[in-house]
Amino acid sequence: MAVAGVVEKKRRDSGLSHGGGPISVMWLAPQLILLGFCEAFNIIGQIEFYYKEFPENVSSVANALFFCTFSLASYLSSLIVTIVHRVTGGGGRPNWLTNDINVGRVDYFYYVIAGMVTYLYKSL
Repeated sequence: MAVAGVVEKKRRDSGLSHGGGPISVMWLAPQLILLGFCEAFNIIGQIEFYYKEFPENVSSVANALFFCTFSLASYLSSLIVTIVHRVTGGGGRPNWLTNDINVGRVDYFYYVIAGMVTYLYKSL
């Protein structure tokens, strides 16, 4: 998320200074590749863990709970976006996640997510 914030800041600065920005879409490739590797290894590792460590009659329940975590993550993500919309907008200024990405501050949103993840890892 920190990398995404830095890339978004560069994209936004380029967009504001060049009226649309001649920045290449390839700037997004490193963070998306990293995210893809993280997701792939995480999913494979968790499913393998469930099949090796859980008894056979519980492994299907464990897999079902694993996929329920995806739905919970989606709800949590929606809640975070809703909170950011309400807290950052108002007073005549647009919120961070407005439709015009050159006006919004998506980089700040990425930094908040990175801070939340860092805080959660340190508290565990």
